[in-house]
Amino acid sequence: MPEIPDLEAIRHFLEPRLVGNTLTSTDSRFPWLIRTGSDGLATLAGHQFVTLRRHGKFLLFATDDDRLLIVNPMLTGRFHWAEPTERKRPMTALVLGFEDGHELRYSDARKMGRWYLVPTAELETVPQMAELGPDALEVDEDTFVARLKKHPGQIKPTLTNQKFIAGVGNAYSDEILWEAGLHPHRRRATMDEDDMRRLYRAMRSTIEWAIPILEAEVADRLYQSNEEWRDHLRVHRKADEPCPRCGQPIHSQVRGGSETDYCLHCQPLVL
Repeated sequence: MPEIPDLEAIRHFLEPRLVGNTLTSTDSRFPWLIRTGSDGLATLAGHQFVTLRRHGKFLLFATDDDRLLIVNPMLTGRFHWAEPTERKRPMTALVLGFEDGHELRYSDARKMGRWYLVPTAELETVPQMAELGPDALEVDEDTFVARLKKHPGQIKPTLTNQKFIAGVGNAYSDEILWEAGLHPHRRRATMDEDDMRRLYRAMRSTIEWAIPILEAEVADRLYQSNEEWRDHLRVHRKADEPCPRCGQPIHSQVRGGSETDYCLHCQPLVL
C-alpha cells in the first residue's frame, strides 16, 4: 500500500504538470471507483487544478471552483502519466485528459481504491477523513509524544493506526522501528520518554530519507509498477539478509498476510 514517501513522489511529479493544465475529458470505466457518483466527475472538464496536496495516504487535488478531488489508492491503486497513444494498462479504471495532450490514468487490480469529488467545505464528509490523526510529517514532537502516551499496546500497530498518526503503513513502520532500535512487538507502556522521542525522530528522518529516493524513480516518467518501490528499504522485505547496522540476519514474521521484519540484535524486545 502506498505510504507517505510513495505519495509524496507522485505528488511532486504531478503537481507541476497538472496545475494550470485544463482538464478536457474524463473517462470513468468502473462505477465502483467514484464514491460520489461518476456523473459528477464529468463536471471537471473545463476546470483546472490549483494545488495538489497530501494528508496521510490521501491525495487531494484542489480545483479552481473550490472543490476537491480526493484519491485514496488503497492497496493496488496505480498512477500513469501518459501520452494518449500509449497502451493502457489492464484494469485502467479512470482517465483524465488534459489540454497539453497528456492523460492521467489510474488502474486498480483489486478494485479497492476510492475517489471522491466534494466541495472543499465538505472535506470531512469523506469516509475516514474526519477520523485521521495528524499527518506524520506535520505533527510536532511534543504532540506526537502526548498522543502516543494514550496507546499502551504494541508499538507497530500503534504506529500504523491512522487515527493515531496518518501516513505510516506496514513497510515504513518496520524501517522507522529499526532506525529507532525498537522491537515491533514492544508495548508502548514499557517505553520511557527518551524512547518515544527517539521514535518520533526516527519517523521523521526515515520518511525524509526515503522521499528523494522515490522522487528519483519517477523523475522522468510516472508509471507505477504493480509493486511499490521497496528496493531501497533496509529491513522490510529483507528476511535473512544481514542487518545494515550489525550484520545479523533480519528476522521476519508473517501474520494475516502482513510481513514484519526487524533485527533481533538491534531491536531487542523489552518486556
